[in-house]
Amino acid sequence: MASSILLQRAWTLLALIVGLVFAPAAGAIAADATLTLNVGGVERTAYLHAPDRIDPARRYPLVIGFHGGAGNAEGYIENSQLFAKGEAAGFIVVCPQGTPIPIAGDHRVWNSGPEYERSSHGTDDVAFTRLIIDQVSRMYAIDPKRVFVTGFSNGGQMAYRLALELPDRIAAIAPMSGGRLAGDERPARPVPVMHFHGAADTVYPLGGGLGPNSIGRTPHASIDEVIDEWRQFDGADPTSTIEPHDGWEVHRHAGAAPVLLVLVLGMGHQIAGGRDDRLPGQAMRDQPDAIAMALQFFNGHPMP
Repeated sequence: MASSILLQRAWTLLALIVGLVFAPAAGAIAADATLTLNVGGVERTAYLHAPDRIDPARRYPLVIGFHGGAGNAEGYIENSQLFAKGEAAGFIVVCPQGTPIPIAGDHRVWNSGPEYERSSHGTDDVAFTRLIIDQVSRMYAIDPKRVFVTGFSNGGQMAYRLALELPDRIAAIAPMSGGRLAGDERPARPVPVMHFHGAADTVYPLGGGLGPNSIGRTPHASIDEVIDEWRQFDGADPTSTIEPHDGWEVHRHAGAAPVLLVLVLGMGHQIAGGRDDRLPGQAMRDQPDAIAMALQFFNGHPMP
């Protein structure tokens, strides 16, 4: 009987030790979540990705990625690999869904300015972004000085709009293959910019206007105009230095809030270094990894 009791106690102790060793770390939280937010009476959706293990002793940077016009968040997550690359770089990532448009399938747009006011039904995507930041900040310890925005095409235009209208919440932006001019708006503070664009883009031509594959009838501003406008907003050097690479180059306007153009030679309308089955392997190798570069840029430019 005594030996049986001793054996039972030994197994209990062993179970306790195993439980302590393999128990989930404090602060563990689901890595993926779907956020549903009410914006002016309309339910909006955003997809969130975070590391499996969250360190309760640190504050995390947040990056919000906006899909392109006539795209959707799932496709953007797949093509950009923002979830995987963001986690590897230590970011919490959110990819929201735009407003549906009447085309067969799941196609959506952002109200990035007057050009998309009608197709987006005047949706307040600036308010949506503000609510995303607030909600994620309640879920995780987000560093308010390290909230960043990137986006592709119409999503890149949205990044510029947010830099203008939410400079108190957005530390820096990395638009890709899409730009817009500020019009009468001005940012309340300098916002660092790293813009990526393909020299052979036929949807949003580098020189502006309308390309053979442009969507809509509103001519685009040239990327030179967009970069020069933000260079002035940010007080960056009017003269750029050019860093040549194999197949691409970086035009850098230095300053406390720098403005950079990463020009990818021969590239069309796409995310540089992203997944695109239409491209041969060599073309992919000649491109920079835009998402990885953007995350590195963000790490170096928290809000003052």
